[in-house]
Amino acid sequence: MKELTIKDFQKILADFEKEYWVAPKGMDEQTRHVTLHLTKLLGKIGGVCEKREHGFDTDTDIIKREVIPDLFYYALSLSEIYNVDLEKAFLERLETNRKKVSGWKKR
Repeated sequence: MKELTIKDFQKILADFEKEYWVAPKGMDEQTRHVTLHLTKLLGKIGGVCEKREHGFDTDTDIIKREVIPDLFYYALSLSEIYNVDLEKAFLERLETNRKKVSGWKKR
């Protein structure tokens, strides 16, 4: 199996949503809907972290199995909504962050 590019993933998502999903209309409504899903994902992370901070031996599989892939899904979704080349935007953001932190004092 060939390695997939970000553009491949965007096409897979577009095909999936065309077949299985009726997206809200308009950029604002789509953004709001993605925001609701991101909030749910943050709640899952928060639930795991909160239990672990209270000393419970909590399984982190939900983060690996659901949260991380869903974060990628919604990053792809937002890139489609706003017509952003996700690969280019990611590399530009990484470079911005590299410049920002390169001057920070090392611990």
